[in-house]
Amino acid sequence: MGMALDEPEADDLVLMINEIQVAIEPQLEADVEELVIEYDRGRHAFVLRGNEGECT
Repeated sequence: MGMALDEPEADDLVLMINEIQVAIEPQLEADVEELVIEYDRGRHAFVLRGNEGECT
């Protein structure tokens, strides 16, 4: 699972979470419910916490 700073695709589910627009592929909606976007100061990157791979 990844994270990108792109415009939403036509079929994406678009939500406002903490005043941030988030686009989610419809088939991943249930998989991302428990994920949290955080800034990791050590890596100087945004990460998805709760994702086994913790992509940046």
